[in-house]
Amino acid sequence: MCLPAHTVVVCLFSVGAGMLYHIGHLDSLQYQHILQNVMLPSVRMLYPNGIIHFQQDHSSIHDSCVVQEWLSLRADVELIDWPLRAPDMNPIENMWSEMKRTLLETWPVLPPRNSDELWTLVSDAWDEVASSQRYI
Repeated sequence: MCLPAHTVVVCLFSVGAGMLYHIGHLDSLQYQHILQNVMLPSVRMLYPNGIIHFQQDHSSIHDSCVVQEWLSLRADVELIDWPLRAPDMNPIENMWSEMKRTLLETWPVLPPRNSDELWTLVSDAWDEVASSQRYI
């Protein structure tokens, strides 16, 4: 089973998961747009004040000048130093595993006919995991 390409989990909190955001081709400008228009509003709904402790891996998009400049201008976002090549330490990887398990459990007899139907299945699985107190 393949998940839709270019899906992004915007945020994972101690109290639950953020929303799943579906994008097309991801570049530095698109990623910066997501940080500004999706990640920040999502975080501020749960945590209206204070510093946002933000973790990302060392993808070239994350380390780009555009993104680094945007982060440097945000006094309310503190980037957590993350080791290179340490995906197994990233809690979001465990969330993806749980979401994939949930998706397999609910997989329909007839497979999705197009990417929109597949995205609906993926979104429903994510919503189930994100709302579950069993996992988070």
